[in-house]
Amino acid sequence: MSDRFSLPGIDDPISRRRLLRGGAAAAALAALPSCDRSPSPLTARPASTAEANVRVSRDSYPEHVGPSLAANPRNPGQLLVACQGSPFTPEFIVTYRSVDGGASWHPGGRPAQPTAGPAGDDVTVAFGGDGRGYVCAARSGHGANVSYASPDANRGVYVWRTDDGGRTFSPPLTLVEGGYSDHPWVAAGQGPGPYGRNVYAAWGAGASHTALEFTRSTDGGVSFEPPRRVLAEARTPSLVSAGPQLAAGPDGLVCAVCDWATRQNSSGDLIGQVVAVCSTDAGRSFGAPAHLGAEAAAIALPGGVRPNSGPTVAVSATGDALYVAFPTRIPGAAHSDIVVSASRDKGRTWSELVTATPRDDVIYFQPNVAVNEAGQVAISAFALANGRIDEVLLVPRPGGLRFGPPLQVTTASFNPLDPATGSRGKYGTWWLGDWQGIVGSARGFHLVWNDTRTGKLDLFAATVHP
Repeated sequence: MSDRFSLPGIDDPISRRRLLRGGAAAAALAALPSCDRSPSPLTARPASTAEANVRVSRDSYPEHVGPSLAANPRNPGQLLVACQGSPFTPEFIVTYRSVDGGASWHPGGRPAQPTAGPAGDDVTVAFGGDGRGYVCAARSGHGANVSYASPDANRGVYVWRTDDGGRTFSPPLTLVEGGYSDHPWVAAGQGPGPYGRNVYAAWGAGASHTALEFTRSTDGGVSFEPPRRVLAEARTPSLVSAGPQLAAGPDGLVCAVCDWATRQNSSGDLIGQVVAVCSTDAGRSFGAPAHLGAEAAAIALPGGVRPNSGPTVAVSATGDALYVAFPTRIPGAAHSDIVVSASRDKGRTWSELVTATPRDDVIYFQPNVAVNEAGQVAISAFALANGRIDEVLLVPRPGGLRFGPPLQVTTASFNPLDPATGSRGKYGTWWLGDWQGIVGSARGFHLVWNDTRTGKLDLFAATVHP
């Protein structure tokens, strides 16, 4: 999600960091209820088929933000995580790798920085059908050695390749520089056919920051085509730029989802209009945007805290199903839902929205969707109840999109307001990033998320067999 937007009554675009940090910390601590005062209303059942939570990050970095996770289809036990190493100055990428399906984790290689300057914002990772891995990240236009008179000129999007599961990375390849670009996402073609070497990337763009630009590689990430616009700018004003997620399947299916235009409602939530644009010819052309509904892109909590979310998309291994999930909330309610829509015709039509979360007093946010090799869909999400957060997994019952109770993945809930946490003071009093990691495999679903149980914002992983 963009870090720049305007609020009603404020003339100039301001940094989301500056808007939400500062004196809100003490207010949020006092306003958010504590689990010590009342029992949690979270109705999630323990994921008895989940492995123990495994600590991924064991380095000295105080924050690990926005972890993205991918599995190598040529070697299913090989997993790769990439994330931003700090939320304050996103100037480097941290990677971790596993060769045993997530049972243990080791530090990966450090992608080299572009010559234009440090890039480590909005990090995502993917594996292609040929087993090659990719990391994508943005240069945000913030930090040292930037021009604040024209911050967009400092932005850029870059891709790194790895042929050894993340031990080493190629030099960065520039996808775009010198204009507005935000929230890039990388996806790779699947299957053994010719599309398994394709790589796709999309990001928010345009003068109003509501358009989507897209590029692709047909040679395994060695070179990319010039970027082109696949979603026009929105006709209505927007507080936050369109920041896409991207999914690719076999036979040339590519789908991008984003908030096309975002406004602030009466309760302070940022409400985005979710659209999907899909290609059935490996990104050569895209259809018209499909409007899927309104999401709570940032939920306003006491003390100025706004945990971010965004629409998330996944495609089945056979390409016969697409799934999009996002959070919704009635203004001012002490609850939010995760809803999901499916397409069985490669994005031409979409089902009615189905609610995946139970009726309770829990704020569900930041969903991430995946499909395993058996075609089963699952949605990971954070669940905030009485000031504590758990990672949960939402899994439908066989035969459709009827969801049972959430599976609690975290073995210990965590307090995002922990004063020992270095993540305090950005985007409100706590900051977890825009997404967490999930990927499906023959073993079920691998999840990676960040939490504060160590006293800083570290990464943890688990594998769930629904």
